[in-house]
Amino acid sequence: MNRLDVTSEIGTESIRLLLADILDTEIADDSSFLAQGGDSFHAVLVVERIEELWGIEVDFTAVLQSTPAELAAALGAAPRPS
Repeated sequence: MNRLDVTSEIGTESIRLLLADILDTEIADDSSFLAQGGDSFHAVLVVERIEELWGIEVDFTAVLQSTPAELAAALGAAPRPS
C-alpha cells in the first residue's frame, strides 16, 4: 500500500486512506463508497484488504453503503482475532 501506514487502530482516517488507495482518488469523509465512485469489484478488494490488514471479516455490502466513519465504527466494534 502506498499511502496507508497501517496501525492496530482502525479509525476514519485509516479507512479513508485505504479507500483512496484502492479507488486511486481522494475520499470525502461524508460520502458513501458508492457515491465516491466505488463499485462491487472494488468493494471486494476493500474487504480483502481489511481482512489482510486487521483480520476482520466484513460483508462487501457494508462497504458499498458506508461512509469512511461508518465503516470505521463498524470495524472498531467487530470482534478481532486473538
